[in-house]
Amino acid sequence: MAEYVLKFTKTGYSKYISHLDLIRVFTRSFKIAGLDIRYSNGFNPHPRMSFAQPLSLGYSSVAEYLEFETETEHSEDELFQLLSPLLPEGIQILFIEPMELGKRSLGSETIAAEFEIRFATDVSEDKLVEMMADYISQPEIIALKRMKKTKRLEETNIKGKIREISISKPDQAVIRCVLDQGSASNLSPEPLIQSFMKYTSLDIPRWEVDVKRTRLIFTDRIQFQHIDNTL
Repeated sequence: MAEYVLKFTKTGYSKYISHLDLIRVFTRSFKIAGLDIRYSNGFNPHPRMSFAQPLSLGYSSVAEYLEFETETEHSEDELFQLLSPLLPEGIQILFIEPMELGKRSLGSETIAAEFEIRFATDVSEDKLVEMMADYISQPEIIALKRMKKTKRLEETNIKGKIREISISKPDQAVIRCVLDQGSASNLSPEPLIQSFMKYTSLDIPRWEVDVKRTRLIFTDRIQFQHIDNTL
C-alpha cells in the first residue's frame, strides 16, 4: 500500500467544474490509467482519495491538493506520466509526492489559504490603499456569512478570520489576503468581498470579481518537499 499527495491547478474553464464532478474526473482518470487505487470497505466502496479543501465553484486555483492511496507503490514520475494526459484543460499536475500512511489528512491540517481577488475600477491605487486601511481598521467587520450548522446567512464579525490583507493596482485592483480555512475556523472570500464593496461604496458587480486561490497553508505536522507552511 502507498499514499500520495498530488498538487494541481484549476484554471480557465475548469474553474466551472464542480467539486463532485472533480471527484469524477480523477476517479475516471485513475481508472483509465490502470492504477490500482485502494477502495474503502463496506456496501458501497469508493476510492480512497480526498481533497485538502474543496474549492468554491467559479474560483480558480494554482494550489489544489489531492490525497490518494494505491495497493502497490508507484514512482512519482510514473504517476505523473500516466495521469497528466488524461486530465481536462486547466487541470495541470504540478507535482506528486509520497506521503506516510496513517498521517493526519491534509484537510484536517489546513489552517489558512491565500487568495487574489481581482476587479476593474477607475479608483486610483492610492485611494484604494486608503480605503483598505480604513476598512481593516474597523473594530469589527460585519458581513453576512453562511452558518455551517443552520446554512442560514447571518451577520457575523469576520475580522478575526482575516490574517493578512492588502490591495494594489498593477492594472486591475488586486486584493491579496490570507484567510482562515479549515475545520477550526473558516472564512470564504465571499463575505470579505461583500463587506469591502459595501463599506467602500465601490459599485462592482459580483460577476466582475475574479477569485484565485494561490496557496493552502497547513500546520507544521504536514511535511513534504514542495510545501511552505509559513504564514
